[in-house]
Amino acid sequence: MSAGFVAPVHVRWSDIDMYQHINHATMVTILEEARIPFLREPFGADITTIGLLIHEVKILYKGQLRLVDSPLQVTMWSKRVRAVDFTVGYEVRSVSAAPDSKPSVIAETQLAAVHIEEQRLQRLSAEQREYLQRWMR
Repeated sequence: MSAGFVAPVHVRWSDIDMYQHINHATMVTILEEARIPFLREPFGADITTIGLLIHEVKILYKGQLRLVDSPLQVTMWSKRVRAVDFTVGYEVRSVSAAPDSKPSVIAETQLAAVHIEEQRLQRLSAEQREYLQRWMR
């Protein structure tokens, strides 16, 4: 089982709400910023041909995150890999939190591969599937 791919994501002042917490809606953007380096290796070369569309996002907020918790440590892994889609799992923690501590946010996104020009679903390549399988948890 993989421990996960960890990406630091810096919190911006504009990400904070009036209660000094990271705004709940901003979390989708934080997950996206973390996902870019995670998926760069398998999908970066085909960026003009193959796109990834979000099918579903689930986010559970388990604890507070504030500006002082930046950069957030976002741990990602593959939860499910199918022919044209896959699901990424996430745990989000403060910069000062231990890697095995309770995460403040637990999330997942299901992404589908799409051929950009033809606007149709695209099967994942063997290399893409292999990469995602390496991060399976």
